Amino acid sequence: MVINETHRHHSTLSIGLPRLVPPGTVITLHSTPIPPSTTLSIPTYTLHHSPKIWGPTASEFDPSRWSPSLITEGQKAAFMPFGVGPRSCIGRNVAEMELAMVVAGLVRGFEFELRQEGVETREGFLRKMGGCRVGVRRRRCRRDGR
Repeated sequence: MVINETHRHHSTLSIGLPRLVPPGTVITLHSTPIPPSTTLSIPTYTLHHSPKIWGPTASEFDPSRWSPSLITEGQKAAFMPFGVGPRSCIGRNVAEMELAMVVAGLVRGFEFELRQEGVETREGFLRKMGGCRVGVRRRRCRRDGR
């Protein structure tokens, strides 16, 4: 839940990859015809922060929104941190597995403390974090070694 909310709240891609409407095809979005050869893109950051999709707390970091009893089908469909369809990120499964293992290992062994108010990002094709001051302290092991 925390990893999905991190992907949603801190989207890596601020804009989606551009796609062309194929020749001889007209797409209609909300009664507006989109002609062939038009470049379309889904703004991932906007989609992941839309109050229409995520509710009035869309701008807040809330991992509980991923609880199976709370998440809606519309939210699942709008969540695309690795893209969607046949041209989505080919390394998604490996990235998600590695991320889960690394986060679990870090949280098990260390305590973290954010030492600043908020986090700044720079916009572009990829969203890039500015500096982030974090305190890290090794967790004490219990006597049984865990």
